[in-house]
Amino acid sequence: MNLANVNKKLFKYMFIVIGAFVGILLIIGIVKLMVGNKLSYQKIEDKMQKAALEYLNDKDTDASLPTGNEVVSIDIEDLVANKNIKELRKYVKDKNVACTGNVVVRKQNDEYLYIPYLDCGDAYKTTNLNDYIINKQGTVESGDGLYHINNEYIYRGEYVNNYVSFAGQLWRILKIDADGNIKLLQDETKLKRPWDNRYNVEAKSSVGINDYELSRINKTLNELFNEIFSSDDKKYITSKNLCIGKRFMGDTTKDGQTECAKVLENQKIGLIQIDEYLIVSLDSNCTKIRSGACQNYNYLSKYREGWWSITPNAVDTSNVYEIYGGISNTSNANIYKLVRASIYLNSDIIYVSGDGSQSNPYVFK
Repeated sequence: MNLANVNKKLFKYMFIVIGAFVGILLIIGIVKLMVGNKLSYQKIEDKMQKAALEYLNDKDTDASLPTGNEVVSIDIEDLVANKNIKELRKYVKDKNVACTGNVVVRKQNDEYLYIPYLDCGDAYKTTNLNDYIINKQGTVESGDGLYHINNEYIYRGEYVNNYVSFAGQLWRILKIDADGNIKLLQDETKLKRPWDNRYNVEAKSSVGINDYELSRINKTLNELFNEIFSSDDKKYITSKNLCIGKRFMGDTTKDGQTECAKVLENQKIGLIQIDEYLIVSLDSNCTKIRSGACQNYNYLSKYREGWWSITPNAVDTSNVYEIYGGISNTSNANIYKLVRASIYLNSDIIYVSGDGSQSNPYVFK
C-alpha cells in the first residue's frame, strides 16, 4: 500500500468537507444579510418584554416600576429612543406590514408582569387569553360549551375544551369573571387533608368547625400556594375575594348569592364554591345539593374520589360540602379528602397557543 497516495486522498476529502462547510456558512450569511433579523410576531413580543424590563431598570430613564394597583404603560417609541429595541419594522418579515405597540407593567404578588401589546393591523394583534377564548370558542345557549351568565362566562356541560397548562400541571377553566380574570381549578391532585379538625363544642368531638377563615384548610392552601407556584408563576395570579358563606341543604340557588353573603377579601388561593359545581350540570333536574342529576352532563363529576368545596353547611357547624363520585353532599370537616385548589389568573395574560383540549391545552404568557 502506498501511504503517500492514501494521505493525498485523505487530504483531498478533508478539503472537500471543509469547503462544503465554508460554503454552507457563506450561504447562511448571505441569507441573513438578505432577510435580516426577522422574527415571528410572538418573538417580537418577547423582545418587547425584555426591552421594557431593561428600560425600567435603566437609571438614566425617568420611568419607575408600578406600586400597588397602578399600571405603567411604556410606548414602543420610548423603548426605541432609549435603544432598548430596534424599530419594529426591522423585525417584521413582511415589509408591507407596519406595527406599533406598548408594554403594560403591573405588580402582582410582589412580582412584575410585563404584558407586550403588538398591533400589526390585519396581520397580527396580541390577544389576551380571555378574549381569545370568548371570541374563538364563542358562547352557546344549549349543549356543552361557554355560557354567558350574569356578566360572567361559565363552562357548562360534559365535554368542554377548558384545559390550561400552568405551573407544570393541568387546570380547568371554571369561568371568566366580570373583570376578565380567569378562575382555574386544579385538574389533578394527590393531596388529602381534613377541612378542619378542631374540637367542636356543639358536637362535643374533634370533628372540626366549618369556619373557613379559621380553618385548617385555609392554612393548608396558603402553604400549598408557596409550594406549587414559583415566583415567576405568582405574577400571573391575581388576588380575589373568596365567597365563604354557609348554605342550607335545601337551597336551590346557583348564582353564588348564598355563598357570597360572606367573603374573605384579597385571597390568592381557595377552593370551588358548591354552587359552581351545581351550575356546570346541564340537567334541569339538578336543583340542589344531593341531587343525583347534578352528575349528568357535568365535566366536574368525572373526578371520582371525594374532594372538598369551600362552602360550609348552614345547619351543622362541623359539616362542609364535598363532591364525591359526581354527587355533592356533606361531610364532617375532619375527614381526609382531596384538596383541589382554585386560583384566578390575571385578565391581562396573553394567549400563546392551544385549543383548550386535554392534549393541546391553552398556553399563555
